[in-house]
Amino acid sequence: MDAMNSTPLQSAAALSGADDLNSYTHLAVAYRDDAARPNEERIELIKCGIVIEHTAYTTAMDYAHWLLSQPVGTPGRGMMLMGEPGVGKSTFGEELARSTEGRIVMISAEGARSMRELYGRVLQFLDGPVARSMHTPDRELAVIRLFKALGVIGLAVDEIQDLAKGTQREHQQVLLGIKYLTNVARIPLFCLGAPESAQAFRVDKHLAKRLRPFQLPQWKLDQSFVDLITTIEEMLPLRKASAMRNEAVLKYLLEISGGSLREIMARITCAAVRAILSGDESLTLKGLQEAEFAPARSERDR
Repeated sequence: MDAMNSTPLQSAAALSGADDLNSYTHLAVAYRDDAARPNEERIELIKCGIVIEHTAYTTAMDYAHWLLSQPVGTPGRGMMLMGEPGVGKSTFGEELARSTEGRIVMISAEGARSMRELYGRVLQFLDGPVARSMHTPDRELAVIRLFKALGVIGLAVDEIQDLAKGTQREHQQVLLGIKYLTNVARIPLFCLGAPESAQAFRVDKHLAKRLRPFQLPQWKLDQSFVDLITTIEEMLPLRKASAMRNEAVLKYLLEISGGSLREIMARITCAAVRAILSGDESLTLKGLQEAEFAPARSERDR
């Protein structure tokens, strides 16, 4: 910690009743300051969520930014990120959009059966005109104009596997429409979806070849999962070291989550908030087991 920041941080620690900041060595350096904040602020930080950039996630994100760094108009750019529900695909798209200050349009293909529907979702995202009377060509023109006017640099489509649920004709037309849009706008395509998402492009091999595949794993009891839990422990603004890196806790988290990162984080988030409210300030097996339900309002309002 540098001298410029030491005085205000010590003051924050004193106001919140925390121990000396040197006792927060169980946290990564970038997160130690957060442990000195008042309880209410720490709880809000935890509830806002943290992005866990494990190896598979980071590899995919690095490639996404590599695509964005290519010269404008570079043809054939794209990727497909696949995984089971809850492994972080939507989070990936949202983080990618945030990192580009909103210049990536992110929509969901869930239930979409036509380009008219997809163009409508793009227009809604961009706060553009979406009159029901607008036909597909009108929507297409409006989308292309908005992309150019707003400097859109990428299109992310979540739940991409849903495109294959329409008729073959609908399926082909939607893929042709997506390919046309990204070609005219000269932007990369980021597809996010279930493990079977590659099947959505079986009728357009040319488009499929543009999309480099990546996988986000469901978690299992191995060193990668231990590393994940270690990272989480080092980021949560709790004032004492947690005890989650033992076999009993790891097995419990996998059992209740089915390996879903979303479910793992939901339980850890609830347990961490409870740990602050109770004064325990650390995560244990007992605390995780008791965090099946959110803290009572009476606890949160203390």
